[in-house]
Amino acid sequence: MAANNPVFGNECGLPLNAVAWLEMHHRCKAAEREQMVRDLQLKAGSLVVDAGCGPGLWVPLLAQAIGPQGRIIGVDISVEALVTARRRSAGTWYAPQVEYKLAPLEQLPLAHGSVDAIFSANVSQYLPEPVKTFKMLGQYLAPGGRLIVKDIDFGTLRFHTIDPGLQARVFQARERWERIRVEHGYPFEDSWVGSKLAGYLREAGYEEIEEKTYLIQRRFPLTPDYRTYLQGIAEWFVCEGAPGLSSEDLTAWLQCFFDEEYNVFDQETFLYEETEYVVSGVWPGRRLSLEEEAQVAASAEPVRRLLSLEEARP
Repeated sequence: MAANNPVFGNECGLPLNAVAWLEMHHRCKAAEREQMVRDLQLKAGSLVVDAGCGPGLWVPLLAQAIGPQGRIIGVDISVEALVTARRRSAGTWYAPQVEYKLAPLEQLPLAHGSVDAIFSANVSQYLPEPVKTFKMLGQYLAPGGRLIVKDIDFGTLRFHTIDPGLQARVFQARERWERIRVEHGYPFEDSWVGSKLAGYLREAGYEEIEEKTYLIQRRFPLTPDYRTYLQGIAEWFVCEGAPGLSSEDLTAWLQCFFDEEYNVFDQETFLYEETEYVVSGVWPGRRLSLEEEAQVAASAEPVRRLLSLEEARP
């Protein structure tokens, strides 16, 4: 049972990754994201890799942080996203300092030890073996360089106007499904990854781990963008046939967000919140063993073959 039409999916089959969706999501959380980048205190003039840059939404924020003497290289596996990113940057003040490359995270088109910081937002949830990937990214960092990973954790998500029992059953069914969905032909996904990131970086060998959390809250009335965003999230929770969820719960859940008469968004008491995680660590300069490099390279091989096919298309 493979995914044919993932909710707001991109050409790589990843849900919630269509360019229009990512742009809307970014607009919804612009204020929080600006604060996240300010809090990173990136050094002026740095070389920063935006690993999994998508359509380049974080690039203006990173460019502002490192100034006109800095340099940004955006890397992604989505051709459509990279085309959009290049168009977005064209003619901007930061255009001369930005490049975009098609490559997997484990095989950046850069020399080892050459990067001041690697920034990766909402990508780790799609990494089957995040520790191995984070280890490989460390090889590209200069001494004292940082890996910065930002991601969601839907274990922190709450709709305060929805029956807690219904909400718990929906979330638990999705979490159980994510543990086995790869066996059914779907891409890997861990939407509860945010709170695990600090542990992953430690296991990968990073030092000076720092974790910051950002509480995102929205109340009635919602902007049109945020309403559409939350409807997409609600639909995603019960996509792919909603395995493990009763038909009654499925119907009740969707009615909360799509019913015209009793929509929760129209209640003056509506309150939604989630917490996002930003975790960073310093790579100690350790070289991977030959065995570790071989393992990481093998895990990246399927993506590398896919990118070769993409580049070969007329």
